[in-house]
Amino acid sequence: MSEKTQNSVNSGTDRPQRIVSVDVLRGLTILLMVFVNDLGPAAPAWMLHIQPSDADGMTLADIVFPFFLFIVGVSLPLAVETARRRGQSYSTIFLHVLQRTGGLLLMGLVGVNRAAITSLSPALWGLLCYLCILCTWCVGPKTAGRRRTILLTLRAAGLTGLIVLFAVYRRDPVTTTVAFRGEVQDWTWLQTQWWGILGLIGWAYLTAGVIYLLIGKRREWLAMAGGLLMANFVVAGLGGFFVRLDDKPWLTPLRPVPDVLRTAVEYVDQYVSLGSQLGSLPAVVICGVLLGTILKQDSDVAPGGDRIRWALGYATLLFLAGAMTDAVAGVNKIAATPTWCFWCSSLAVLTWAVLYAIIDMRQWTVWAKPVVSAGANPLIAYLMHPILLSVMSLTGTGGTIRSYASSRSAAAAICGSLVMAFVVCGLTTAIARAGFRVRIERWVLAETCPIAPTVGWLLRQHRHVGQTGRVDDGPLRLLCEAAAVNLRSSRRPPFDRQTKRCPTNPTTPPNRMI
Repeated sequence: MSEKTQNSVNSGTDRPQRIVSVDVLRGLTILLMVFVNDLGPAAPAWMLHIQPSDADGMTLADIVFPFFLFIVGVSLPLAVETARRRGQSYSTIFLHVLQRTGGLLLMGLVGVNRAAITSLSPALWGLLCYLCILCTWCVGPKTAGRRRTILLTLRAAGLTGLIVLFAVYRRDPVTTTVAFRGEVQDWTWLQTQWWGILGLIGWAYLTAGVIYLLIGKRREWLAMAGGLLMANFVVAGLGGFFVRLDDKPWLTPLRPVPDVLRTAVEYVDQYVSLGSQLGSLPAVVICGVLLGTILKQDSDVAPGGDRIRWALGYATLLFLAGAMTDAVAGVNKIAATPTWCFWCSSLAVLTWAVLYAIIDMRQWTVWAKPVVSAGANPLIAYLMHPILLSVMSLTGTGGTIRSYASSRSAAAAICGSLVMAFVVCGLTTAIARAGFRVRIERWVLAETCPIAPTVGWLLRQHRHVGQTGRVDDGPLRLLCEAAAVNLRSSRRPPFDRQTKRCPTNPTTPPNRMI
């Protein structure tokens, strides 16, 4: 490591260099996702999802989802490190994790319920929902100006549109299990029996995020946490934590305590699977977190060859772990078995190591430009494919444009899906270059909801009370301090209403959105 790099690491003041190979790996995963989702039945079986769905094995399509989970884990330590350098507290980061989880769950519900709507065309409702999602979480400049005005207008329109679209949603009556309500007869609204791919990512991200915020970068503890999550999968498959409770008479004096815990666990398990959604899938994220710890600026693994050697050893251990757990449940994506998780994580580590050697070490980046932007803007790229399919369906051009999907030729199916994948990446690149980016930010709702001015008034009252000393600490002050978290996160420059200028930049015109 050079002296300049070492000083940068020690000082902790310089901005860490972006690991481009992580973006490329994410972009290639999105490219592969669109490719396999767009394939027709004529494609080779090893490219499609394994059939039957409970078979012992995996195909090319079955590695896409765990790659997403793994990359979420790789990005987690880097994101926390950046947030800490900006002065954010761990409680603020935790709130961000909660809001990002909520956003992913909402997007997952849209995908799950889109096909069942009867009050509108499924293609139209899905298209409007995805466009509103992109508008609600679009990001842009923080300073006053025309672009910021347009940004806030899009956010308000997107949020309002989502509320309206959810309000008009109706489906044929079904008997279903609804979160926090249990089993419901003749249910006609959004269904939560499962959370969709994005929702599964959200639950896994929440679990791994909480673990990382509690443990930190200590790899031995993270590895132990991942092992416990996999053990949770095994225990759930054997009947749960309390399956042998009745065989232990010596617990009779303390029986109310485990009974309460069993009731709570069974209640949660109705809506979120403890074995997979809170077990083996978060373990894949933790596998990515372990790799992400060596990419931090203060990592003890030096950039270059040391990281490659560490990754190769890590991939070998993951492969061996998968081989040892194969006797538990085999290899299956739907069941999220440990072997499937470990082997996909091992393959993800090896893929990253190759990309790191080529891109970050050798600086051969020209070939990766078509997917770098998609990797840096994953939400746009992820939603672009269903948006295009919805537009084709509404305009009646899907049968013509996607004729390759119904072709009997494997070559036509593969080439057509590959073109579609690159079209999605190209559109994502063009949108990003136009200045439109999407990220689930913690301060979005604080700027778009009408409640923000009210919270601002409460905050000013709190400051006034604090200066005059007329009221001691009470509910109003506590409410204001809690609301201040969202207001501070909006990152607006301070504004002087007398001079109509921002003190940090006297030449800045007044912000008309205040």
